[in-house]
Amino acid sequence: MPEGLPSRHGAEELIDLNDLRVFAYVASLASFSLAADALNIHKSSVSRSIARLETLLGTPLIERTTRKVELTRRGVALKDNCVEILSRVSETIEYMTSFSSPSARHPGTRSSRTGRALPKQFATAS
Repeated sequence: MPEGLPSRHGAEELIDLNDLRVFAYVASLASFSLAADALNIHKSSVSRSIARLETLLGTPLIERTTRKVELTRRGVALKDNCVEILSRVSETIEYMTSFSSPSARHPGTRSSRTGRALPKQFATAS
């Protein structure tokens, strides 16, 4: 197995990057409804994404009440890490798609972090 890749998890246990993106929006906007609107998906899809993450990680990430959404201590830790993960994914996609562009930059140069997969509040967090 390539170095750095998880070997103890089966495919069904890997974190879905879309679930991380949904979590980043919920964490940033402190609202399932606002996250759903921003992502143009149903609120029930947001709830399912968060539930999958909480189940996979074995811990609550968000404390929900009828009036507000607050991150748990572990939710805050995940938010900090998922911002970095999603920023790196965006960088990698941007870099790889630059090769198909007629104005592709020289191979080996690094792209700037755009935060496209992240809420606007996170775009400058990296």
